[in-house]
Amino acid sequence: MQNSISNRAPGNAILHHTKTLFMKHSAIFLSVLTVLLLSCTKEPSVLSNTNSETSNSPKPAASQPASKSILVDASKDGGVWWFPQSPVTGFSATNHHQGTALADYFRSLGYQVDELPRGAIITSELLDKYSKVIRPSAFFSYSPEEIKAYTSFLNRSSSLLLVSDHLTNTVNDALSASLGLVFEGAYWGPITSFQPHAITSGVTSLDYNAGSVLRSWDPSKITVLGYQTTGVAAIGIVNHPSSKIFFMGDLNGIEQVPQPFLSNLNNWLFQ
Repeated sequence: MQNSISNRAPGNAILHHTKTLFMKHSAIFLSVLTVLLLSCTKEPSVLSNTNSETSNSPKPAASQPASKSILVDASKDGGVWWFPQSPVTGFSATNHHQGTALADYFRSLGYQVDELPRGAIITSELLDKYSKVIRPSAFFSYSPEEIKAYTSFLNRSSSLLLVSDHLTNTVNDALSASLGLVFEGAYWGPITSFQPHAITSGVTSLDYNAGSVLRSWDPSKITVLGYQTTGVAAIGIVNHPSSKIFFMGDLNGIEQVPQPFLSNLNNWLFQ
C-alpha cells in the first residue's frame, strides 16, 4: 500500500492540496474573528486593580495654559467614571463613559479636559502642567509618592474637586485622608439641607446615589455645606492655606450635570 503524498494519483494530490489550503485559511479566518469578538467584549465588573492595563494608553498633553486646562484623575477609578469601558475595551476619553457629560460640560466652558485612564501614575511632573484637577472616586490605593505629588500640587495655588463614592467594597482613600476627609458607608437619598454659600446659591436638591459621607470632622479644617437626607455631611470645603478644595461623597449625581450647582462650583473653584 502506498501512503506517501508523492505517490498519490495526480487527482488525489490536487484534492489533498486544495483541502489543506482551505483548512489553513479557515483557521486564519477563525483566529481573526475571535480577536474581533474579544475586542468588543465589555467587562461587567470594574472593581479590579490593573496598574499595567494602560501602559499603551495615550498620556494627556495639555496644549492650553494651565489656567484653562483640567486634569481628570480617573487613574484609581473603579468604574463610576469609566464604565462601561474596561481593561478589555481600553480607556478612551473619546468613547462614551459615565464621566463623559461632566467632562464635556467643562469643555463647553472653554477648558481643555484631559482624562487619565485607570492605572496611570500620578507624578509631580504631570501635575505641574495643571492648576485644576477633578479627582473622581478612588477604589484603588495611591502610593506615598503619588500623595507627595498631590501635596506639592496643593502647596501652590491650585483647585481640586475631590469626589468619593460608596465604600462598600473599599476603604477611605489616602488622598482624602491626607486632607482630613474620612469618608465611610453607602447612603441613598438627595442632599436637601444646604448652608449659605456661593456654591449652594439657588440649589434646592442634589441627587445622592450610594455615596459615602463624613461622620466626624475638624470644623477648623472642614466646612460642611450640605447634608444628605439622613442628616450626615455630604459636601463641603477643605480649608486649605494655598488652594481651593471642594469635596463630595457621591459622583453619580454630578455626572448628570446638575444646575445651578455646577455653574456655581465652576465660578467658585475654577475661576
